[in-house]
Amino acid sequence: MVDPRPAGDARQHETRERELRQRELRERTVSAMVSAALLAVLGTLIFAWALRAPEYPWLFAVGAVPWGVGLVMFAAALWRYTRA
Repeated sequence: MVDPRPAGDARQHETRERELRQRELRERTVSAMVSAALLAVLGTLIFAWALRAPEYPWLFAVGAVPWGVGLVMFAAALWRYTRA
């Protein structure tokens, strides 16, 4: 099917769609990276708590969970952003 719009309008439409996709990708990437940073802060707080309460050594493992999840989220967001 032939597009009834002139060729310039079709190109502008494609350019606008591409810009919207790039903007959405950038927003999602920043959102994921902020979430990863917040998880790192949470993990740091749990680690600090574990250092103050040595009778609970399992807190170190609990503190590592948000750090690990945050690292994976950050790496995945960066990977998607650089590969798009």
